[in-house]
Amino acid sequence: MESAFNRLTDSPLKLAGVTVSIATIGYVLAQGFRRMAEKSNKLPSPPGPPRHFLIGSLLQFPNDHFYQRDIVSVELPGISMVIINSYDIAQELMIKRPNNTAGRKVGYMFFEVDIGNLVIEVAHGTKLPTMMDKDFTSWNLEAMEFGASALTSFWVVDIFNFLRFIPKWMPAARFKSVISSSFGSLIYRRMGARSTWLNKQVRHVPFEMAKALHKSGELGHCLANDLLDEFGPNDDTMEALGVLYLAGSDTTTAAVMAFINALMLFPEVSKKAYEEVVRVTDGIRLPRVSDRPNLPYIEAVWKEAFRWKSFFPMGIPHVNAQDEIINGYLIKAGSVLNPNTGFMLSDPKVWGDPENFRPERFLMDGADLLPNPLTVTFGYGMRVCAGMHLADRTGFHIGATIAALYGVAPLEGKRRLKPELAEFTDTFIRLPVGFEGRFIPRDKRVLDLLRIAEMED
Repeated sequence: MESAFNRLTDSPLKLAGVTVSIATIGYVLAQGFRRMAEKSNKLPSPPGPPRHFLIGSLLQFPNDHFYQRDIVSVELPGISMVIINSYDIAQELMIKRPNNTAGRKVGYMFFEVDIGNLVIEVAHGTKLPTMMDKDFTSWNLEAMEFGASALTSFWVVDIFNFLRFIPKWMPAARFKSVISSSFGSLIYRRMGARSTWLNKQVRHVPFEMAKALHKSGELGHCLANDLLDEFGPNDDTMEALGVLYLAGSDTTTAAVMAFINALMLFPEVSKKAYEEVVRVTDGIRLPRVSDRPNLPYIEAVWKEAFRWKSFFPMGIPHVNAQDEIINGYLIKAGSVLNPNTGFMLSDPKVWGDPENFRPERFLMDGADLLPNPLTVTFGYGMRVCAGMHLADRTGFHIGATIAALYGVAPLEGKRRLKPELAEFTDTFIRLPVGFEGRFIPRDKRVLDLLRIAEMED
């Protein structure tokens, strides 16, 4: 390289030619970028509801008829949001362009309550939950309340960040306190301080107990045991375990509940699922993880449970670092890209009869052309949910086992609810309202199957 450079300096004519060539290439590239910028500036934003001074589209948001388009732009105070109703557009933006669309919008309130729930047995073994069951339940419920409030509420501090410095007694400082019930009395807690405390509890407390059980040899086989053996009791081990159960608990619970709800509402589906398990296991054992490829109908029920009345109606938001052009529309840098999971999984143009729970749609010719509800639910590209594989593998096995052992029926004296009358919570994680039922053993062999499974473990 050095000798080539020396030859150029020995010939002024060659050096001049190279200089002109580099300058020409630079000029052409600059002009190309300028034309692209001019073109993008002339493109419209995706269509959306009317915008008003200061408040943007707040008065019209949400509005159902705008969701009928593949892509919608909404201006909220302090936030430019793009709602994506098309799976194809979501794939194009979030999977094919991940380097530019994998950012996230972290408002002040979201930053303060960035906590989650536990998949404690997988992370820390079976003994620890029996020692801390009530604590985990209490922390999880409170964490869910904080998380839902931060993600779904409108917080003025996210627009005017300087408000975080005002005293909590001022009228505009509601975000600094939350009213909650404790032992029958109403108390005010600083939301940020309380969520920070919760974050420490769910990370540090189980880890310290896991270390003690590991030292005494009582921890048993679990991820914590493996990590402590290999890396020791350091902060990286604690954080790895924390990420696992923070990411995996809500998704696994919601998925299993959706599956059980389907067995309750659709007894014919429950019957077919049971018959398939018996064909594979001969009725002499419980289904195993390795049986999954031989359970295509239950696989279809699992997918349909994710699709029908999606339990994550809004996906994980992304933020684009640079301007993006899609379908002739300009999405300005810094926009929140919000995949409308509920719409994608109930779009009549894609599913034909989205209101019907029909697992067979995933067994027909051309089923491979349908979006995979698990992919739609768990997110795209670099922002995919970290608990996806845990929720899928664990949840499917739990669902198949329940279908093999039990019929799910209403409580005694109550009728089975008609599917079209089923109600769901209007929350970040959508769950069945008033879900109550009985697990009725399929036959007298249930206890024997459970004993065999326990002996195999």
